[in-house]
Amino acid sequence: MSFFRPPTQVIQFFALVAIVSCRPPTPLGPIPAGIQTDVSFIGSTRQEGRAVGSAGANRVAGYIVRQYRALSLEGAFRAGCATAAATCEDGFFQPFSRQNARNAKNIGAIVVGSDSTLRGEYIVVGAHYDHVGRSATLSLDPEMNDQIRPGADDNASGTAAVMELGRRLAARPPRRSVLLVHFDAEEVGLFGSSLFVAASPVPRNRIRLMLNLDMVGRLRDGELEIDKSTLLIDDPPMLAVIDSAANALRINHAFTNKIEGRSDHASFRRADISALAFFTGFHEDYHRTTDIVSKLDVRGIGRVTDVAEAVVRFAADRQ
Repeated sequence: MSFFRPPTQVIQFFALVAIVSCRPPTPLGPIPAGIQTDVSFIGSTRQEGRAVGSAGANRVAGYIVRQYRALSLEGAFRAGCATAAATCEDGFFQPFSRQNARNAKNIGAIVVGSDSTLRGEYIVVGAHYDHVGRSATLSLDPEMNDQIRPGADDNASGTAAVMELGRRLAARPPRRSVLLVHFDAEEVGLFGSSLFVAASPVPRNRIRLMLNLDMVGRLRDGELEIDKSTLLIDDPPMLAVIDSAANALRINHAFTNKIEGRSDHASFRRADISALAFFTGFHEDYHRTTDIVSKLDVRGIGRVTDVAEAVVRFAADRQ
């Protein structure tokens, strides 16, 4: 998530909720193997915090593409890469450069819809894969100087959730097509999502919904926040689907209007595309060297992905 300094009282509040919560514990299911593998690779210190254009970011980009190729998915940007095949890697990359974001690239794959009439309409599921690298300026622990900020929750967690959705949707495609997009340069200004919207590989008026997954790795017995501030219109059926799915999984959840403008779904709303975002909350490791994989709730990421899948399938299948 883009740089934001949560007030001390916010962090204390979440800590207090965790201590005093009286909800019965949710039975633990198996740790999702694919998600565990993905977050372990993406959030590893070997990737050095995935700063834009870095070797670590490039390794992660290559890893994501390999997973989608293994699912026999095509690149989302294929049509726009006829004259730039070398940089577009068969359509999986949307390269760009901006100030403070040199040699950046979005990554995208497409799950083609099963309905011959509706497959020309799209649901976008997105998550940024970049983080702040070794930057003391963008961190909340500048005293750590150039130490690695791994960004396990922010946002290896959301990246892994999108990849897991890709596995599920590829196995059983919905009626509409789904674009799986991993945005770059979110931390320095939502540049990747802004570029995607400006140079969309599909007609923007055919995108029916965007779902953003940013910092979804700290669920445990906390709260899943669903930011609906970027929905174009009130959508009671969609919100009912979220309620039903979250309640079935015994996930404490709340609809909010709090984080618009600090993550990639804001870029879509500015282009008049309806959007939602999932978020499991700020914490004391945000933008610090201590945001590490071992602190993630991997089962929780799986449960958030379950709710996300319900949303995507509803949006992709409804009339």
